[in-house]
Amino acid sequence: MRKNIWIIVGAWACFSACRSVQAPQLIGGNKDEHGCLTAAGYTWSELRRDCIRIFEDGVRVDDPSLQPSLASYAVFAADSSRVEVFRPSPFRNEILDRKGGVWQGKTCKLYRTGNRWELRGK
Repeated sequence: MRKNIWIIVGAWACFSACRSVQAPQLIGGNKDEHGCLTAAGYTWSELRRDCIRIFEDGVRVDDPSLQPSLASYAVFAADSSRVEVFRPSPFRNEILDRKGGVWQGKTCKLYRTGNRWELRGK
């Protein structure tokens, strides 16, 4: 009788060791159409052609068209000839070209005033 119990226990141990283990699903693993991990704060930059974190790679700019609780950011090209402006909805991101000391686009301009960056509508 004891021998049968040990055979059953041994068979159970062998079969339970063979069951497949499912990998846990990652929380916050959603990616956008460019493959950027949005839950980790990454967004696509057309200027850099890469996923970036705008709050790390960009500089905060004053945007009088926004509520005080919202923020706009600017990400500069390596040579500062162009800048991509990231604004919250309903605005779209826009790439501005440098013309002298001002970066200009279709809907806005970026100025440096003292220690601050200011975004103004055209």
